[in-house]
Amino acid sequence: MNYSERLARAQRGSIKLWLAFIVVLALLAGVGYRVVRDLGKPQVATSKGAAVSSSNGSLKALSDEQLERMVSQATAMTQQDAKNASAWAMLAHSYEMMGKFSESARAYATLAQLLPQDAQVLADYADVLAVSQGRSFKGEPLALLQRSLALDPKNAKGLLLTGSAWAEGKDIAQATVYLEKARAAATDPAMLRQIDASVAQLRILSGDGAPAPGGAEMSAAAAQLSGRVWLADALRGKAPADATVFIYARPVQGSRMPVALLRKKLSDLPLDFTLTDAMAMTSNASLSKTVTVVVVARVSLRANVTPAPGDLEGVSAPVAVGTKNLKLEISEVLK
Repeated sequence: MNYSERLARAQRGSIKLWLAFIVVLALLAGVGYRVVRDLGKPQVATSKGAAVSSSNGSLKALSDEQLERMVSQATAMTQQDAKNASAWAMLAHSYEMMGKFSESARAYATLAQLLPQDAQVLADYADVLAVSQGRSFKGEPLALLQRSLALDPKNAKGLLLTGSAWAEGKDIAQATVYLEKARAAATDPAMLRQIDASVAQLRILSGDGAPAPGGAEMSAAAAQLSGRVWLADALRGKAPADATVFIYARPVQGSRMPVALLRKKLSDLPLDFTLTDAMAMTSNASLSKTVTVVVVARVSLRANVTPAPGDLEGVSAPVAVGTKNLKLEISEVLK
């Protein structure tokens, strides 16, 4: 039984808990395909719903109360059965979504003891542990990645994170080697896009690409992205005029959680937009704390931030925070 199947077994403990957990994972729009470099520690903002619009049109994630409830139930499951790997996995992921990376790492440590031969568990553990120790892969995170790839040399996340570890050490050539291996191992289109974005980021870091802003962090006033988004002519009529449009920026490397998110209607398009720090989902993961991002515009048929088949989407190439006049066409129907 693989790691995903073990996770799925957790629903036997609590259907409502599992459904909420699925929403949390979906907020990442591809959990498991993440690189830690440049990651700001996300602490999910308090709100009164799983996905509600704030006064400025930005979106808030699941409430702290909902996540705390998930942690309490997962903890109870581990107390009932200390060898329940599914419960430990849920606990680790829930803490991760709350930005409690030290607690998440401790849960992963237990999970890794229960499943020492699971390459995916070790890669996930390395990811969170690196964040908890200042976004660095030095030491145990790198050792975990080495163990992961020894078990499964084609583990896509392990390869992707190892590439990030080499990038941390400023070895762009080795980082690129591992990213290319990750590209060869990956089959999911979303992950392939993430790898391509990471390669583009390496070009920026090496100077072979668009210049990044000076320093790892800029002022909130300078941390803006502006542009124009429109719907491709070929997709007109594919969604009702009142369908929700999410326009957001997510880091090229690091968490896939948006660092700025705007909510509009399809009838608002074409639209000139500006993303700012005020649209951050959390104060610790914002545009001003990010170097390069990918901008996504998605028409959701269900008014849900989670991508779903039938949604219409457009994704930009990696761009530096501070970019103006970005052009983004929504031209793809998600399968």
